[in-house]
Amino acid sequence: MKLTIIVDDNAVYKDRVAFLPVDLSATPSNVHALQFDTTTGTGHVEFKDGSNETITTLPDWAVTASTNYDTAVAAHNAAEAAKAAALSVTGS
Repeated sequence: MKLTIIVDDNAVYKDRVAFLPVDLSATPSNVHALQFDTTTGTGHVEFKDGSNETITTLPDWAVTASTNYDTAVAAHNAAEAAKAAALSVTGS
């Protein structure tokens, strides 16, 4: 899976599928973005000062962001399913 986090947009992408807003409050304030490929175990963190750090494991804050993405997507999908079910009951 390819994970991208763009802090200023409150966006998380998994395999190019975005969801926003995602709670990124656990992210350090000096982080601009993260890109990581779980298949290769490689990636980098981009900092607001323009520097980059190569990583081979996801930082804890990125794991939290990924979990928050999953939670937000599940909640969105459940709400959409409930909406569709309500519409089918009312015939709208």
